Amino acid sequence: MPGNPTDSVTSGTTTGRASERTPPNQSHGGLSEESATSRSLTSDTPYYVKALTLGIPAILIGIQLAGWVGFLRVIVDGHADFRQLYIAGYMVRTGHSHQLYDYNAQKRFQDALVSQEQIALPFNHLAYEALLFAPFSMLPFKMAYISFLFFNVALLWVSFRLLRPRLAALAGVWPWLPGAIFISFLPISAALMQGQDSIVLLTLLAGASVLLDQKRDLPAGVLVALGLAKFQISLPIALLFLAWRRWRFCLGFALSAALVGAASLWIVGLAEAKQYVYFLGSMSFGLNTPADRFRYGISPVSMANLRGLIFGLTSSHASASWVQMLTFALSAIVAIWVMLWRRDDLRAADALLVAITTSALVSYHLLIHDLSILLLPVAIVLSRFIDTEGSVTESRFILRAAVLMFVAPVCIAFTPQWFFIVALPLCAFLFALLRHIHSGGQIDFSLQKLRPPGCTDATAAGVSGRFS
Repeated sequence: MPGNPTDSVTSGTTTGRASERTPPNQSHGGLSEESATSRSLTSDTPYYVKALTLGIPAILIGIQLAGWVGFLRVIVDGHADFRQLYIAGYMVRTGHSHQLYDYNAQKRFQDALVSQEQIALPFNHLAYEALLFAPFSMLPFKMAYISFLFFNVALLWVSFRLLRPRLAALAGVWPWLPGAIFISFLPISAALMQGQDSIVLLTLLAGASVLLDQKRDLPAGVLVALGLAKFQISLPIALLFLAWRRWRFCLGFALSAALVGAASLWIVGLAEAKQYVYFLGSMSFGLNTPADRFRYGISPVSMANLRGLIFGLTSSHASASWVQMLTFALSAIVAIWVMLWRRDDLRAADALLVAITTSALVSYHLLIHDLSILLLPVAIVLSRFIDTEGSVTESRFILRAAVLMFVAPVCIAFTPQWFFIVALPLCAFLFALLRHIHSGGQIDFSLQKLRPPGCTDATAAGVSGRFS
């Protein structure tokens, strides 16, 4: 994978305490710097952290296996979300793109090619994404589902390989832990089960993160814009980078966005593009009754974002219009608050972690499989701060917030009607990220080292020198 010499640095957390044990110029007896760091972390990791890193992934994988067994009938009956993507690819491939956002047309094709249902699962993404599913639509639905499942697994492997250099500290606890983090994150399993496209976006963001780490901001922006199929996530990321004056990233995003926008318009035509805007409005502002939510298969209480949290807590006490206004107001406040935060010395790759977390929280539509994108910031933060649990430092807060965010999606298995409460751990995780950046015990994300209050520049330089 990308061969930047500092990549192994950005995979682990190194404290001033560690640097005192191993002077900057001391040889590690042939061990690589990453291996030496991992060996040090293994010896310093508290026993209960090792126990939890054994137990939590095992429990989550067990829940996933039970979920797959129960979901097999859903797959066989053609009820998985993949039906909407499959039919979108079919409609574009067979010359029906001018009906792509016609609810009745979508239902007719889904009933004919997949299975008879009371409602349609409407395709509500930009039309260019249907091109990805056109080849899959040449197969019968079940074979297409299995083929896309393998495609998603391949993309997950690509994402893992892109992020693996930054997860060396996790491997220092257990060699298999980075892979276990990927496999056991429940939103990933949900995306695989449903045949959703969230792993595609995760891969694009992982690639953008690597490019930003290499100071290649323009192509990174291009990759993020290619994820505009989920524009409710990609657009907030771009707006944050614009507010933070990352101009080359924004240029790449604008060029790529213009391309996918033009492709989408070419596929469906101007009339159907206008229908798409009306269609989105119906799915967003027209969910005032249980019948409306049933028709589109959308329930805000299933969303782990501010919209879901506000709807879940207030919908029985306030009108739909008030719930909408409160949602937009609070989302805008959070977005502007993060926009106004700015640190010129923070690397763009680490700013992306904040942007991804913020976009998930303020996005208007975020189901469990959409939480897959949080694997990127959560896994990196876990690796950066896992050794701080054994020390008396405020850095433990960000570690524990990341652990909570990693585990929280398990609520879908026990209290699906209260899944919106997962927005609370997401809020805590975002707050922890920003708090650490602004705290007296600053984190230099470029070197991934902890600088507690009272740490001198000379001490910090010693840590930096070891990895320079």
